[in-house]
Amino acid sequence: MKIAIDPGHGMGNRRQGVFDPGAVCRADGIAYKEADIVLSYGLTLRQQLEAMGHEVFMTRIDNEADTPLVERTRRAENEGCKAFISLHTNAHPNPAANGLEIYFKGKGARGFAKTIQNELLRTTGMRNRGVRPIRGASNKVRFDGIAILVEL
Repeated sequence: MKIAIDPGHGMGNRRQGVFDPGAVCRADGIAYKEADIVLSYGLTLRQQLEAMGHEVFMTRIDNEADTPLVERTRRAENEGCKAFISLHTNAHPNPAANGLEIYFKGKGARGFAKTIQNELLRTTGMRNRGVRPIRGASNKVRFDGIAILVEL
């Protein structure tokens, strides 16, 4: 199966030529940007999936090239992807807050999301914040296949 990995945010996400860092957390004088964190996770996930024999399409591989949000799923479909995994991190002012939640859309997506959720919970030890259907603005995303949004 060909899988699209979408590390959220990054260059040109919302506006051409403008870097969208996503959530930003400052600790010990260092700014940790969601766009950087999920890019690292996405590149690692690509290696793991390819090692398992899957073909992978990345919506972005760096923070340099414009990658408009509205084009990401279209590009994945044009590449023949059957699953779309968007990676994000939630932010909270309480440093003790943690958890993992996955949103899903598409036929067969609930089971796919639960499988991913269970494996991530097992390997990270994070709190289970659930698996839910995509609703609201994110529901406007068009993808003819399994789509999940992972909030780490």
